[in-house]
Amino acid sequence: MSRLTRLSLANRAVIALITAAIAVFGLVSLGSLKQELIPSLQIPTVAVVAVSPGSAPDLVEQQVTEPVEAALAGVAGVEEISSTASSGISTTTVMLEYGTDTGDAAQDVQRALSAASSSLPDGVDPQVITGSIDDLPVVQLAVSGGAAAGDGADLDPAFVAALNDQVLPRLQEVEGVRDVTLTGTAQQLVTVDLDLAAAAAAGVSPAAVTTLLQDYGVALPAGTVDEGDRTLQVQVGAPLTSVDELRALPLATPAGGTVALGDVATVAEGTEEPTSYSRLDGSPALGIAITKTPDGNTVEVSHGVTEALDDLSGVLGEGQVAVVFDQAPFIEESIHGLATEGGLGLLFAVVVILVFLASVASTLVSAISIPLSLLVTFIGLQVSGYSLNILTLGAMTVAIGRVVDDSIVVIENIKRRTAHTFRPSKDDIVAAVKEVGGAVTASTLTTVAVFIPVATVSGSTGQLFRPFAITVVIALVASLFVALTIVPMLAFWFMRGKPADVGDERASEREAQQVTRLQRGYLPLLTFSLKHPAIVLGVAAMMLVGTLGAATLLKTDFLGSFGDDRSLTVTQTLPVGTRLDASSKESEKVEADLQANADIKNFQATIGQAGSPNIV
Repeated sequence: MSRLTRLSLANRAVIALITAAIAVFGLVSLGSLKQELIPSLQIPTVAVVAVSPGSAPDLVEQQVTEPVEAALAGVAGVEEISSTASSGISTTTVMLEYGTDTGDAAQDVQRALSAASSSLPDGVDPQVITGSIDDLPVVQLAVSGGAAAGDGADLDPAFVAALNDQVLPRLQEVEGVRDVTLTGTAQQLVTVDLDLAAAAAAGVSPAAVTTLLQDYGVALPAGTVDEGDRTLQVQVGAPLTSVDELRALPLATPAGGTVALGDVATVAEGTEEPTSYSRLDGSPALGIAITKTPDGNTVEVSHGVTEALDDLSGVLGEGQVAVVFDQAPFIEESIHGLATEGGLGLLFAVVVILVFLASVASTLVSAISIPLSLLVTFIGLQVSGYSLNILTLGAMTVAIGRVVDDSIVVIENIKRRTAHTFRPSKDDIVAAVKEVGGAVTASTLTTVAVFIPVATVSGSTGQLFRPFAITVVIALVASLFVALTIVPMLAFWFMRGKPADVGDERASEREAQQVTRLQRGYLPLLTFSLKHPAIVLGVAAMMLVGTLGAATLLKTDFLGSFGDDRSLTVTQTLPVGTRLDASSKESEKVEADLQANADIKNFQATIGQAGSPNIV
């Protein structure tokens, strides 16, 4: 390690330039790092959701869940299959081997379901869902159009049209936004109710109506036609664009004539029966979920959405917009907490160093290791592709108290060795660093060795905590580099000793033999420990056993609870079989109590969660 110190002293200008470069690139990296709640997490899981409207849970299990499970059992890489069957919906979760590409696995699952489609009831179309932490909404909004009461279907159609035509496209333009989804709108549908008596009189069978609907409204390729120097594509048929066109479709009769579909059937446009209601502060509402791209910055996306909503205030009119969920405030609070804790840590470290070293120059030289080490850490995060999140921020907070240790040891030994030299030479500083360099390196690498295994953990836990471990390792290695190169260089430039009197050659020796106040405090304890090793070892053993025993009482969890403590989620579960409108009436009672609470700013109620009308 002394060679590294000697090299830095011999190339002080280069080390100074490196220090300046660390400062510049560290600040640039800090400004360009992504800000997220937690590291991006790709969970090797595929979910299959199949809806069978009106079916009881036992029928869903027999007719949907069991065939789906049988089809998925043969998919490669499947470790575990679990399912839940409830009224009208079946959810099957497929756990895959870690490292399996979820995109390829989703295609395999889709092929297996397609092959087994004949064993499923008519109208049941299983949907394959994959995702990662990036698929969680960055911002979740609730938008109310000011309707008086009821459910989402009662919203002003003009307001819903404004959302689709102006609000959603504007939010989609925000930099870093991947998708903007509007939920809660009533789906449009067209029903064809066949009049069996009129159809029989005209000689038209129900099968003929089915064939008609399948044949019309479809555009099919019909080859090409050459026209001069160009080749034109030809298609047959055109999509239907109105209910009137559907009513006018011709049905062939046995007599060789035709009859319009509208003459033998009632064709009407309407909306699907709602499966859930959503209300904002008691008024019908819709939800807007905004997700970011993998490279998007969560905080910048959140701020961009806020600015876009301000620009759209005229479009929304009297409509109310409430932020139901936003990741940005918690991230910003975490960053602010890091800056505060780091600043306090630096301040306390400077005060403690000043008290013990009793030298302003030594204090400033050793304290510089904290900001330099953190700036190197920011550069390392940028190069590694990691982001600022609660785990990397927590790692830097943990490292702040440790990164200054190496510099303190080095600068203290330099001060002690050169206390009676007005201007220490390079050899004096190298000799001082050589005395403690091995111990400093060993202690730092020992701490690094504790965190390196965390970086090698596999599975989703490894994906989360690998950035934490790597952040700590980078900060500690940076502190060792600073202590062995930059600190000696600064000591050579700024450290000044107080030479002893010329006539007193033994001044240094006498000063070294003096007992300081600190020594008078711990020497009796040290003497007692050396005279009674059995007592010391016994106390240490009891502390170890007590610590291990207390560890068994700690709760264990994957991530624990985190998030915005200004929001609260309440789940109301009604008896199984409760209809959606009945659940809505029960929810209105709770909403009335919430609305009467002056401490509540906004609340959103969703009736019919997870496909179950009895859950609010």
